Amino acid sequence: GRTFEEAITDDEASKSAYAETLWRFVFRGNLVLGLFNADPHPGNYLFGEDGVVTFLDFGCCEPLSGAHHSAARRMHAAAIRKDDATFRTHARVLLETKPGRYEDFALDYSRRCFEPLFGSPFRLTRKYAASLVEEAQEMKKLLLQRNANVTPLPAGMVLVNRLQFGFYSVLARFDVEVDYAAVERAFFLDTDWGRELLG
Repeated sequence: GRTFEEAITDDEASKSAYAETLWRFVFRGNLVLGLFNADPHPGNYLFGEDGVVTFLDFGCCEPLSGAHHSAARRMHAAAIRKDDATFRTHARVLLETKPGRYEDFALDYSRRCFEPLFGSPFRLTRKYAASLVEEAQEMKKLLLQRNANVTPLPAGMVLVNRLQFGFYSVLARFDVEVDYAAVERAFFLDTDWGRELLG
């Protein structure tokens, strides 16, 4: 296969196919298989023909299960359906937040991270990826304030930031519009729980 640096010079259609494959790999792995690959590094991909991607290095994986896994599925389903209220309900479960300023910030931030689904088709740009990093830094400042009613991140959630920072940065280098909601809808509809969540 070809390197990431070579693949990002391809035509728009090829880059869109690669972005779809990468999204499917990450989120089908998380939501269907219950395994989060936490090392979205450009050097871990080789790019072939027709959107084929070979994935390397599975040394940093985190299993997903229980209430957090269920909440993640429900958040994605709500985002595909563009249902903001249901999304926030399940984000509270996933993040285990308490009402207050920090929860408001955390839910708004989570909603921004899901814009590729809510706003699908979506062009994931460097500007968008950078804005997520900036907003995370603002949230960190809030965490350092007294009386912010902060809830520690649940076990296993720290690595999830690698999606917004690492994986989204990879997709931003392709800089193509993709119907990410359609990608997820396809693998949701391959499962009984997915068909139920999408109604």
